[in-house]
Amino acid sequence: AASATATASCTARRARITDEGHRMRADVSAVPSPEPAIRGEGTAESHWLGWPGLRALPRRQLREWLPAGVRLVVIAPHPDDEILGGGGLLAEHVAQGGAAAVVAVTDGEASHGGGGAHVGRLAARRRRESASGLARLGVAGVAVHRLGLPDGGVAQHVDGLARVLAALLRPSDVALSTWRLDGHPDHEASGAAAAQACSAAACRLLEAPVWMWHWAAPGDARVPWEHLCGFSVPMHVRAAKEWAIAAHATQLEARGQALGPVLGRSVLARAVRDTEYFFV
Repeated sequence: AASATATASCTARRARITDEGHRMRADVSAVPSPEPAIRGEGTAESHWLGWPGLRALPRRQLREWLPAGVRLVVIAPHPDDEILGGGGLLAEHVAQGGAAAVVAVTDGEASHGGGGAHVGRLAARRRRESASGLARLGVAGVAVHRLGLPDGGVAQHVDGLARVLAALLRPSDVALSTWRLDGHPDHEASGAAAAQACSAAACRLLEAPVWMWHWAAPGDARVPWEHLCGFSVPMHVRAAKEWAIAAHATQLEARGQALGPVLGRSVLARAVRDTEYFFV
């Protein structure tokens, strides 16, 4: 009964979004980026897990998200976002015989600062980490399209990225991007480009909040909770996600100038939740 109620809720919400989606996507650029900026450990995972509103969000089964025969195209602003944003959905879809592809928007070369040869070495290392992470997730065979846009500069390439994505996408696809108000400029720009491309290709778009969980708080009025729906991640897939994230060693080690790792304790705790959430 609970599953049927959740399914009905998501179905009703989808009908509303069919009418509102294009307007919402057109207007989203006028909404200011969330504050405060991403810093520190963010909102403790215990606060999220203790919030009744999180568990009250409706959930869909795999085939409600991705019917058989659908290709899932994951648009990752940086190496590791393909796992953090929806690695469980990707892994389960592929395990059930579904087709998938990953679009790597940048190589993540700016995560540690610096320049010159250091940037090139870091980009190469992060590409290797991404390939290893996908293999650990169980999706080593998916096509990966590496675009090499500048890390930290995707906002200057939104229209071009949208054209590339539109050429790749088919009407029967489901695209998964980071949320357009996620609080990180590359995440927001990638989401905006994905929205443009999905509109042009007439395919569905799911948007994964990654950094939203960091800067927002339970019940935060800046978050459109009514558009958020969950996917329950099986325990063995959660373990695979954790192992896949461990492949991204550059993001787990302390950076120079007294900076901690990009993927701190709070981020890692959120990544292995039993539920992934997407804006629909």
